[in-house]
Amino acid sequence: MMGAIECPNPVITVDHLWFAYDDVPVIEDLSFCVSEGIFIGIVGPNGGGKTTLLRLVLGLLRPNQGRIEVFGQPPERLGRRRHLIGYVPQRQQVDWSFPASVREVVAMGGYAKLGPLRWPGPRMTARVEELLELMGMREHAGAQIGSLSVGQQQRVFIARALVAEPRLLILDEPTVGVDSAGRQSFYELILDLKARFGLTVLMVSHDIDQLAHYADQMACLNRAVYWHDHAERLSDEVLNHVYACELDAFYTERAARAADHAADQSPDHPEGRV
Repeated sequence: MMGAIECPNPVITVDHLWFAYDDVPVIEDLSFCVSEGIFIGIVGPNGGGKTTLLRLVLGLLRPNQGRIEVFGQPPERLGRRRHLIGYVPQRQQVDWSFPASVREVVAMGGYAKLGPLRWPGPRMTARVEELLELMGMREHAGAQIGSLSVGQQQRVFIARALVAEPRLLILDEPTVGVDSAGRQSFYELILDLKARFGLTVLMVSHDIDQLAHYADQMACLNRAVYWHDHAERLSDEVLNHVYACELDAFYTERAARAADHAADQSPDHPEGRV
C-alpha cells in the first residue's frame, strides 16, 4: 500500500496478502483497509489481480500468505454472517438461459440469510417486492431473466445481492455491455443505494472515467495496490513503477482534454475570439 490510509470502522482489512496460481504471483504483499460507508473503485490491467482480490474477499480463495478479514473475520469463517456481503458477478459467470423469472432470481439472494431448508417468510417476500420497485423492475417481475436488456439484468442482480440486507456490496465489471447513458444511470443508482442502505461498495471496472467521478477512492491493482483520492494524484515515481496502471492513461488523457479545452477558449484561438 502506498501512503497512509486512515481506516476507522474497517469492513475489509488486508495485511501482507500474497496469492499465486501455480507459483505465478498475482497478488504480492498487499495491505490496505476499507472503512465502512466508502465507495472504492478498483481498476488495473488484465491479469493484475482484480477479480482474484474479489474472490479472496468473498472467501472463494484463500491467501498463500498474509491475512484478510471481512467484518473482523476471515471471510470463509463468516458462517451465517455471509449475508452481510452482497455480490454481483461478471456477466459471463451467469447462465442467462436459466428458466427463472425476475422475481425468482431476486428471491434467491435471500437464501444465504435464511439458511438451509427454510422458505422465505412475509418479511423476505416484502423485501423482494420493495427491491423490484426500487430498481424499476416490478413490471418485469414475471419475465424470464434472459429476455431482459443488459442494463435491466444488472438491476435484477443488484436487487438479488441486496435481498439479504448486506452491508458490503461487491460488483465485478457491472457496466460491461451497458451504453454511456445507462452507465451514468447505473452509477447514480449505486450512490442512491449506498446512501439508502448504508452500504460499503467495492467495484471493479474498466470504466475509469465514470468510476473515478463517482467513487470516493480509486485504487489501481497490478499485483500491488496504488491509491488515488479526490485530493491527491499518484506520484510520477509510482506511475512509472506501475507501468501498466490504467489510471496513468486516464489521468494523462484527462489532462490533455483539459489543455485542449483551455486552448479552445484562448483569445489567440480563432474560435475563442470575441
